[in-house]
Amino acid sequence: MRRARIAAVGGIALLVLAWELAGRAGLADGFVLTPGAAIAPLGEDRALYARSAAATFGAAAWGLLYGGGLAVLAALAADQVASLRGAVDRLAALANSAPWVAVGPIVLLVAGAEAGPVAIAAIAVFFYVFVAAARGLAASPRSSHEWFTSLGAGRVRRLISLQAPRSLPSLAEGLKLAAPAAVAGAVYGEWYGAERGLGVLLVNGMRSARPEPIWAAALVCATGGLIAYGVLAALQNAAGRRFGATLAGHETPRRRGSLVALAEIGLFAALAIGAWEAWIRLGEVSPLVAPGPDRVLDDLRADPGAYLSAAGHTLGTAGLGLLIGATTGIALAALCWWSAIVAGITVPGLVLMAATPLVALFPLFARVFGYSGGTVVVITSFMVLLPGFVYTRAGLTAALDGHRDMARSFGGSRRAVFTEVAVPSALPHLATGLRIAAGSAVVAAVVAESLIGTAGLGVDFTYAYSLLRMPRAFGAAVLIVLVSLVVFAAFGRLERLVHGRFSAAP
Repeated sequence: MRRARIAAVGGIALLVLAWELAGRAGLADGFVLTPGAAIAPLGEDRALYARSAAATFGAAAWGLLYGGGLAVLAALAADQVASLRGAVDRLAALANSAPWVAVGPIVLLVAGAEAGPVAIAAIAVFFYVFVAAARGLAASPRSSHEWFTSLGAGRVRRLISLQAPRSLPSLAEGLKLAAPAAVAGAVYGEWYGAERGLGVLLVNGMRSARPEPIWAAALVCATGGLIAYGVLAALQNAAGRRFGATLAGHETPRRRGSLVALAEIGLFAALAIGAWEAWIRLGEVSPLVAPGPDRVLDDLRADPGAYLSAAGHTLGTAGLGLLIGATTGIALAALCWWSAIVAGITVPGLVLMAATPLVALFPLFARVFGYSGGTVVVITSFMVLLPGFVYTRAGLTAALDGHRDMARSFGGSRRAVFTEVAVPSALPHLATGLRIAAGSAVVAAVVAESLIGTAGLGVDFTYAYSLLRMPRAFGAAVLIVLVSLVVFAAFGRLERLVHGRFSAAP
């Protein structure tokens, strides 16, 4: 333990040293500042940054409350009412697939500039909390449910006394990822016309090509996210000690007929299109703001080749970013399991990355790696690395003590414990992490494309929107959602199969 703490201090010192050296070397044409230069604006204009931080963190907190609360209610509905699970899963996937690039201007138009950042923050956190809450509610072994039932406990009593307490470690784990996402959503929402906030300072810094306000605002974002991450990590550890680590649930994969699944998808799509058409007609929305479904469909039919080319580019970027980011996260989690020293050196940087809204660092990525498709892949990799690392590491440490002790009692080596106990325990967690990462990869690629890319659906949407070609912009947005839903469904199926194969012992 002492060596791990020393290694953690050393890891933090290495990060600061690397930052100092990069700043002194003038990396990225002087855009990378030294720590002292990055912090200096905070002292020179303390009141401005304090007001901006209050606006951004306030919006993020309300977004986390609203989005997280709705996500928990959705997970409860899916757990308690089996017939609603398919619809709720698709709603969660739709929320995760909604491109911030597309919903930002629309949300601000409907909700207003003040409420827009809160709404986008709520959308950003919904999926993380939903997946974590749903997994936590399904974490209790079947034998525990049967024991409660034998004592006369009904569904509500089992929920209150068994499922809810056992879900707290998983819920806290999801909130750790959701808190930085809430800050990122609030920052992104402030880019579209908000009067104050850290996002406004970032935009002004990008427009004026001044690195000082960009670094200062990004540091404030990272500090706020780091505090929230640390508090939630402490709550997760406390919940884990009190209620035990969350293991794979007692649920087995539900098998539904293909016709039933297709009928549900068709009904869901029809309701979504109907709601869209009703909003246009009843709200008397101008075509310059949002086109009707018929105009978007006509544009999709008129130029399918352009849409498919852009979709293929975005899907390839997202796939490559997912492969690089998830592989890196899994490898780092495995190395941390093997060595407390490696964990001490690695985790501080990853925690800082987890706590930092990466949208605040897009200008830095662009300056360092250039405005190219490769930079979009790098950004996507960074944004999907954390779910792979967090969930894999949680799974590697979630194996029951009795299983580890039994393996050692039979003379099992550390390698045997890793391969025969830790890895099988981690697979369900890894599948959940990949589900989150895959669902986010497309959106991450689109957001990066819209800001610094040269091709893809994000570029198409941003370009069409700037020219007020709303049918093309909304066509790109619809295709983004469809691609994300397909990817989400594929990894959701993988998750169900893995959970069914490596579920907790009854």
